[in-house]
Amino acid sequence: MDPTPTSDNRPEICFFDLETTVPQRRGQGYSILEFGAILVCPKRLLELHSYSSLVRPDNLSLISPASVRCNGITREAVVSAPSFSEIADEVHDLLHGRVWAGHNIVRFDCVRIREAFEKIGRAAPEPKGIIDSLALLTQRFGRRAGNMKVFLFLIKTSAFFLFL
Repeated sequence: MDPTPTSDNRPEICFFDLETTVPQRRGQGYSILEFGAILVCPKRLLELHSYSSLVRPDNLSLISPASVRCNGITREAVVSAPSFSEIADEVHDLLHGRVWAGHNIVRFDCVRIREAFEKIGRAAPEPKGIIDSLALLTQRFGRRAGNMKVFLFLIKTSAFFLFL
């Protein structure tokens, strides 16, 4: 992949999802525990590339029983995983200048990505546009949409209709 592409020549949609710790007290913040993404051609809806990695937080004690109940990721699972700073180049390259897509990414995932890059002293990737399935599903299902776990193929389908 070209390390310095412009937004104009990055037409792919990047569907991504994060798993994070669950803060146990006010002001604690989140730590990314897993990042996964697929790049999709918006015209043919073909998967072009995929990437996923567990992520070791700076402080393993942030992985509380509540975090494990929420996402199933244990301390043992991430102890030998790379830190976010070790995968930041790949994450940036996947996201920067592309349309970002996912469920509840505007209020959660996008914010966590920006926080993670800020924490390591790097500029965060910027999207060309955002497709958040929470907004799309809220139109159809109301407030219940926030509790729905959407599979990537459903998001791909939504993206297909948006780009027709």
